[in-house]
Amino acid sequence: MSGSSTTAFDDLAADYDAAFTSTALGRQLRMLVFERYAASFAGREYLLEAGCGTGEDALHLARLGHRVLATDASPRMVRIATLKAERAGLAQRCRFLCVPMENMAAELAGERFDGTYSNFGAVNCVPALDAAAAGIAKLLAPGAPLVWVPMGRHVPWEWAWFLARGQAGKAFRRLNAAGARWRGLSIHYPSRARLRAMLAPHFEVQRMSALGCALPPSYAGHWLERAPRSLAALTRLERLAQRAGLFSGLADHYIVEAVRA
Repeated sequence: MSGSSTTAFDDLAADYDAAFTSTALGRQLRMLVFERYAASFAGREYLLEAGCGTGEDALHLARLGHRVLATDASPRMVRIATLKAERAGLAQRCRFLCVPMENMAAELAGERFDGTYSNFGAVNCVPALDAAAAGIAKLLAPGAPLVWVPMGRHVPWEWAWFLARGQAGKAFRRLNAAGARWRGLSIHYPSRARLRAMLAPHFEVQRMSALGCALPPSYAGHWLERAPRSLAALTRLERLAQRAGLFSGLADHYIVEAVRA
């Protein structure tokens, strides 16, 4: 990952938990992802995370008894995650390394993992995602599960939010074939079919489900801090949407579950 990528996420590291992780919406979205981890990783010992951020997912899985090697391209994110693991007494089950996703195959050669995951759009920041997927596949045991949570391409919540504010460029930014510019990066939003094709040589996709179809994107969810009943109602609708694969194409993120072919 480029130096601009590192700088972009380094700049977010100190405030990331307050801005998202600790919010009512952030907790709810992460809980829905944790449910899919539980379904995919039951009985799996050693897990690999790509794009760990401040380490919330890795710490959760370590508490459940998994061993985790979590990676991120941002040194500041990795430092924060490492401190969290030490304070939680989980440093023996949870290691953090500063490794960009596209370099994982080379830098972790010789390791063998029982499963892998990447949450909240980390995969959208990788310029050559097909090559990164091929590299990660080399690190996995046959039949190992993969759970990725990319940002979606068609997001009615986003269209409505920004059009209501007269910001048509932002409303439809994800449809740009060249990606959307953000903090010096090009963020890409592959369709479900395109992502399936990227994974297909090495993984068999088994399930795609919505994350953020009824629930709003994080930038549009601050009002839910003061509206717990609305949050609960939207979460119930989100669970219903997850039952139909169609809605995974109309969500802020979508959860991809696959196995190593």
